[in-house]
Order: sequence, then structure tokens, then C-alpha cells
Amino acid sequence: MAKAKKPDIERITGRYLDAWEVFGDEKFTTDELETELLRKRDPEDVPDSDKINQDLYRVSVIGLVEWFGDGQYRVSISPNADTEDWEELIENQTEWVHSEAAERLREREAESEDESSESDDSSPEILEYDTEKFMSAYVGPDSNLDSQVRYYQAALTPKSHDGVVLRSYQGVADATEKLAKEICDDNKISNTGCVYRFEIAEEEMVDVGDDLEYRVYLKETKLL
Repeated sequence: MAKAKKPDIERITGRYLDAWEVFGDEKFTTDELETELLRKRDPEDVPDSDKINQDLYRVSVIGLVEWFGDGQYRVSISPNADTEDWEELIENQTEWVHSEAAERLREREAESEDESSESDDSSPEILEYDTEKFMSAYVGPDSNLDSQVRYYQAALTPKSHDGVVLRSYQGVADATEKLAKEICDDNKISNTGCVYRFEIAEEEMVDVGDDLEYRVYLKETKLL
């Protein structure tokens, strides 16, 4: 089993030591640290302030430095501090990380519950006809057998529905009637891989405000 890799701890703890050696426990900016390092070392060995900021930001998660935003930091603990002080720092940091992880988990669980609730709210509309329940399937000018079948496979539940009702405005009623016949053609629907089979149970034109809605009720006859 491959051994998990660790971040470049040598580099980021080295940056922590740079900050301690230059500023001790005083607050500083990454620009200031870069300037001071350039005075003491070969410029080729000094990273720019952006890279220094990246390193110190990672160190701040460990707890060795405090981050104040906008590239401002302060060393949290001396490298020469007692073992007890280091243990306390690590314990406090671990508790903080644990608390943050627990909070993120609660947020995700709450989001998951909201999404589940929204999913329930967006369930297919059900129309009842002659004491039976039909799952709504809206038909437009571009609707075809394949798109309808994909929808049925994803949303139709035989235990909850007796079939499907195709719904369209009267302007595409002819296309809807043709589509209904294709759906009820065993040979054509079997070529799509659909596990359901249907027959036309009823048709009707319904007044829906300023327009008429054409409905074709397709009753499920068997499940393959």
C-alpha cells in the first residue's frame, strides 16, 4: 500500500522560522518579511510575498502563526517554547479543526435535507382519471419517443402510478396523438429499451384558462 504524502513541511515550517527570526511575536506583513529576507539572503533564495503568503497561510491552519487577512500574520508560539505549550497549542488547534469540520458536516446535512425536500416538492404532477392515477408528461413540438422513455424510466413508479398522461396545448395535439401511438406500439418502444408497455385508455380536451389542453391517458399494461 502506497504511503500517503505529506505537505512540504520543511518549506512551510522554514517560513515560520523566518518570521520568528525576523519579527518574533510582533505582527507583520508578507511584504515586510520579503523585504527583510532580501536584506539578509541571496535574492535567488527568497520567494516573493505571494509565495510567502501561501506558505504562512498553510502554517496558520496548523496554528503556528495567526492570520489577520491581507497578508498580515503574527507568530503564535516560539520554536523554543516548552513542550507543554506546544501540546496545548496542538490540542487547541485540533479542537478548533474538529469543531469546524463538525459545523461543515451539519451544513451539508441541512443542505441535503433541503434538496430532498425540494426534490419531493418537484415530484411529477399526478392526475386522476376514472379512479386511476396518471403521471404527467408534458409534450412539446420537439418531444419524441426517446425523450419520453428516458423520463418514464426515471420518474414512473408502478406502485404509485397506473400510467402516464400526455399533456399538450391544442396546437400540438396532432403530434401528441401520433406520439401516443408510438409509445403504445410494442415494437417501437421495445427498441428504446423501455421496461414499460402502455395502451391508450382515454383522450380528452380540457379547458385550462385561456387555452385548451389535450390529454392522452396511457395505461401501463405490463412491466418487463
